[in-house]
Amino acid sequence: MEEYMQVALQTTGYSMLATVSFIGMAGDMVTEQAFDWVFNRPKIVRASETICRLVDDVRSHKFEQERGHAASGVECYIRQYGLSEQEVYKEFHMQVVNA
Repeated sequence: MEEYMQVALQTTGYSMLATVSFIGMAGDMVTEQAFDWVFNRPKIVRASETICRLVDDVRSHKFEQERGHAASGVECYIRQYGLSEQEVYKEFHMQVVNA
């Protein structure tokens, strides 16, 4: 699951969204430090990525199973921890709440 999340968090696009949002800002806010802050993935960015990824994994899980799509976070968690689908959904919900 850890390996999956390392890749999956990057696919949420939150770091890119934060970076691109600087384009519309004027003044002293858009500095090299601001970009460094985003690129270092502070806690708020990591939490946003986690929330997006886990909610998306739960919402798309059934659809991805029907399509025979690559393993989702739900499938990875089921295999790694031997939990049921519903148990994984509850665990992901708790991780979202705690993000």
